[in-house]
Amino acid sequence: MYRMSEKPLISANEIRERVATLTREIVAVYDYDILISALTGAYMFTADLSRELAKAEGAKAPQKKIAFIKASSYGDSTESSGKLHVHGLEKIDLRGKRILMVDDIADTGTTLLGICKMLKEGGAQEVRTCVLLNKQERREVNITADFVGFEIANEFVVGYGLDYANDYRFLPDIWTLQETN
Repeated sequence: MYRMSEKPLISANEIRERVATLTREIVAVYDYDILISALTGAYMFTADLSRELAKAEGAKAPQKKIAFIKASSYGDSTESSGKLHVHGLEKIDLRGKRILMVDDIADTGTTLLGICKMLKEGGAQEVRTCVLLNKQERREVNITADFVGFEIANEFVVGYGLDYANDYRFLPDIWTLQETN
C-alpha cells in the first residue's frame, strides 16, 4: 500500500519556472530538428516544454518536428524491470537528424541509454537528452542527460505525468509516493 507525501516535492509553479529556464538553456546551445518524447510519463513536460520552445524559437519553430514514442520499463511496479520496450520509433525518419530526446526521469539510466542507442542506430546525426527529473544516485549505466530540470533523491515520484500503475498522472505538482506498513 502507498500514500502520497504530505506536501509536494516540486510545486506546479516551480515546474513552470524551471521549464522556462530550461528552454532558454536548450535554445542557447542546441538547434535540433526533431523533439522526440517518451510517452507516457513525459506527456505533460513535453507539452509545456514544446510550447516554451516554440515561443523562444520564433520563426524557426515551424521548421521543427515533434514525434512520440512509447517507452516503458516499469509496468505496474515502483522498480524498473530492466527490460526496455519501445514502440513507434520505426515511424520516424531519423537519418541525418539532430534529435532532442525528452523523457520524464533518468533513474537507472537504462531507458534513456537504450533509446539513445536506438536513435543512433536509426541514423540520427546527433542525440541530446532532456529529462525533467534526474536521480543520479540510482544510475546503473554511464549516461548523463544534457538538460536536466531537477535533481531529486532516490524516492518514487508521481504527478505531472509520472504515475504508479497509471494513477496520479493528472496532478499538477510532483509528489513522493511512500510505502505504508
